[in-house]
Amino acid sequence: MHLNRENLPKISNQVDQECLSSPKQPTRVLLFGTGVLLRALPAFCIEEANRSGTFNGGIVMIKSTQTGSIEPFLQQDGLYTLRTAGIQNNKETTTQQIITCVNDILDVNTSWNTILEHAQNKEINIIISNTTEKGIVDTDDDIFACPPKSFPGKLTSYLYARFQHLGATDESKAIVLPTELIDDNAVKLAQIVRKLATGHSLPSAFIQWLDTYVYFCNTLVDRIVPGAITLQDSSYTDKLAIAAEPYFLWAIESKDDYVQQELSFIGLSPHTFILPSIASVREIKLRILNGTHTLMAAIAFSAQHQFVKDTLAEPTYERFISQLINQEIIPSLEAQGIQKKELAFFSERIIDRFKNPFIQHQWANIAQNYHAKIKSRVLPLLSYWYTFQEQAPQYISFGFAAYLFLMNTHTHLLEDKSLADEFKNLNFDKIEEFLSNKTIWGTDLMIWPSWAPAIKQHLQQLETVSIHQIMQRL
Repeated sequence: MHLNRENLPKISNQVDQECLSSPKQPTRVLLFGTGVLLRALPAFCIEEANRSGTFNGGIVMIKSTQTGSIEPFLQQDGLYTLRTAGIQNNKETTTQQIITCVNDILDVNTSWNTILEHAQNKEINIIISNTTEKGIVDTDDDIFACPPKSFPGKLTSYLYARFQHLGATDESKAIVLPTELIDDNAVKLAQIVRKLATGHSLPSAFIQWLDTYVYFCNTLVDRIVPGAITLQDSSYTDKLAIAAEPYFLWAIESKDDYVQQELSFIGLSPHTFILPSIASVREIKLRILNGTHTLMAAIAFSAQHQFVKDTLAEPTYERFISQLINQEIIPSLEAQGIQKKELAFFSERIIDRFKNPFIQHQWANIAQNYHAKIKSRVLPLLSYWYTFQEQAPQYISFGFAAYLFLMNTHTHLLEDKSLADEFKNLNFDKIEEFLSNKTIWGTDLMIWPSWAPAIKQHLQQLETVSIHQIMQRL
């Protein structure tokens, strides 16, 4: 039995009876992208809000890439299964639900004029995108092409069509929520849209409308979505089934009452919220999740762990991660004025996320662009730490030393090949010279007197003692 609306009543009795509680809703959301993150987070939040009766809106999903096909979506009437599996409160949990809020799927390459017709619909006032980090780039795109090549070009064309039909009226208002993983994603997208509008000599009234009636909101999303899955031992087939971890986060930056009012699918869960600024949320995620991953990657490599869950399966490594976060990263963030309550919400769930047995999260993937990640995710933590401490942070310094030790013999992992000789010729006894090299680090790490001695001590240990023995002692 195939998943589609005709078979849904039969399937729902076996899998997800609640999916019938919300009938097909009028389209209110345009989703640029068909990827798994959009389907496992924004569409999931909208589904939950529809079931509770707080949003009552459907989605038109736009396939914006050249690869793939919308045929599976059409065959399944936009329905797909979301399986959530992971650790919550130190217990394994698995749930399965059918997402029903996708009303239609369109391909930009064959249905661009139809998409522009949706721009004229005053009810479709929410635009959500995930076109990857490469999607929000400055461009000289032709916005009058059918379709424009870039996402900013498509969005400019879409918004201009909305302005032309609805004018500068309250009915023409629109909210743009880019979920691409770049800082200030909405600010950057808005700048490109305005530049394209100016470059195409669009009316000044349209530029004013963009500034007054279109709400570009920075967002931050966080959910591990491994991707497509095959439903085992299921009574139905689903070509679009996906898996996700239980944890999710969607933070939206806005001070506007209109945004609060229209985004009624936000705030139903403590994992989704609208704030005047999401800077602290971004900082917490970057340091606690990404920073911990970065500091642990070299340690995991040395221990010959392939997956994150392998590392967390060993108590000494779990203890190290817990102490790294609670004794060093969190105090460093508190020193920057971030509140304990904000930090606790994120940090209390991090070990469960790392231990998820259903996710094959490879350390090799985490270690991509490793040197850049050390500079952006770890070095700022040092500057925070040394505002209130003189001694080197034990766990951060060991993770950093493990990185140096690994790169000394695995220079092929360096994305910047110009640094290969520097790391290959690294003399552990003369580490001070290496740490003071601004070309390598972008700053002089010798400004903190206790840092070099700590690194040198850790390197000496790594040369003579096994990683497992060191971890037991730390």
